[in-house]
Amino acid sequence: MLVNKLRLGVILPDHNVPAWIRSMLEEIKGSSYAEVTALAFADRSDVKAPNKQYQWQLNLDKRIFHPEPDPWELSDIRRFLFNTQVLGMNLHERVARLKSMRIDLILNLSLEDVHSSLLNVARFGAWSLRCNDMRVTMGSEIGWLEILNDIPVMRCDIEIRRESNTRVFPGSTLAVNRSSISSNQKSFFWRASQVVPRALALLRTIGESEFFARTVPAAPAQPAVMPTMAQSAVLAQKQALHTYENKVRRRIVHQPWALAAGIFPETEKFEWSRLRLKIPPDGVFWADPFPLKKQETSFLFFEEFSYKTQRGHISFAQVNADGSIGEPQIALQRPYHLSYPFLFEHRGEFYMIPETAENRTIEAYRCVRFPDRWEFHSTLMSGVRAVDATLVEHSMRWWMFVNMADKGGSTWDELHLFYADDPLSSNWTPHPRNPVISDVRSARPAGRVFRRDGRLIRPSQDSSLRYGYAVNLNHITQLTIHEYEEKFIERIEPPTESIMAVHTYNTSGDLVVVDVLLKK
Repeated sequence: MLVNKLRLGVILPDHNVPAWIRSMLEEIKGSSYAEVTALAFADRSDVKAPNKQYQWQLNLDKRIFHPEPDPWELSDIRRFLFNTQVLGMNLHERVARLKSMRIDLILNLSLEDVHSSLLNVARFGAWSLRCNDMRVTMGSEIGWLEILNDIPVMRCDIEIRRESNTRVFPGSTLAVNRSSISSNQKSFFWRASQVVPRALALLRTIGESEFFARTVPAAPAQPAVMPTMAQSAVLAQKQALHTYENKVRRRIVHQPWALAAGIFPETEKFEWSRLRLKIPPDGVFWADPFPLKKQETSFLFFEEFSYKTQRGHISFAQVNADGSIGEPQIALQRPYHLSYPFLFEHRGEFYMIPETAENRTIEAYRCVRFPDRWEFHSTLMSGVRAVDATLVEHSMRWWMFVNMADKGGSTWDELHLFYADDPLSSNWTPHPRNPVISDVRSARPAGRVFRRDGRLIRPSQDSSLRYGYAVNLNHITQLTIHEYEEKFIERIEPPTESIMAVHTYNTSGDLVVVDVLLKK
């Protein structure tokens, strides 16, 4: 564990920096783990201008998709880091000054390739950002190659170079927006503004040895390239096709989520062939099924979404002994969207925590008449953009797994963990490693945490190929107030072309339920 603050030397292309870099450096400046000791401005006279077609394409993209908050807005960093020493562009002078200042690491946000003389200056080397193995600097054009080559994710990682040794610290994995370059850039840049401070905080907390044990060897990143004229033309065609599919066709042809249930003895593995499908009527879809048994009768609670109102409420239906699902009735409605009706029993009463992200809350409801009457009990959290809160009792505490969206971020890719002594508490303590998962392929909850063979299993969504494409089952190997770790053990994917996604998995005794996205 490091005692003093980490001392950073930051290399920038210019004193006018975009909002995402300013946000990153301001967070570091105000932290307890690091400080910006020196700023160096690099010579970027060799930067090539983008082709005009691509520049026009990107500007049009921004006008269509309005990526907010704006990560490109420029401001003079000297106004915010006014007590930081500013070094000149002369390389030899810069190296000598940095050595004399005993910098712990260099954060490179400008140079496509760090000069070898800078690699020995800092104790922890020179750090740079990379997007899918491409170098990211302030002027990098990223987020287009993934659309062009049908790459589903962007990895936001930190490259660490010390002498001839290059290693990568895994930061975050985000889904690619296949319609919008600017949306991809916005998501990546704002996430990068948090990935670096998180890595610095972790380094100072766990120390050099354990931190670098979490890195992996890699080849140095390649410079980020700009599209050619021919590539820009193909890119525009792909963007137009995806935009039509997402914003036009899906409004005309609804692809509904449906429910499926089956009876599985605990010793038998999941099999699609043993499920019975329940298809919703036109105008609605059904998703997020949670089963609950009362007096030997099984009920299923789920989101019922109306295309007309563009809002969901919670419905329920009885599940028969053969796994067939009865007709739904309404259990809970609010003047805002409801989904993911997480159910649990506490002190002899049933409670529900539906997703209420539209209201920026996490709310608990108590059952006053089972199964059709639920009344508001309390607000567990407010002022949060949180989805799919999932509770489990373990080691004398209650734990809440919930995805939260940060600035410019998505609710798909960052899992946060909280703990409290009571599941109805309004005072939840955030886990010090939050977000405990930052990966669109495994972060978002997909059902109750359950026990199998003495192990805690957490279902999670993989939304890398599309929203809620598949379910992962993960073994929680560490769950303490200081540590969290999990290990992938099983995957449930769509079984046929007629089923496009599955994103919830729940059990109750020998009853297994999932939801599926049907192709139309």
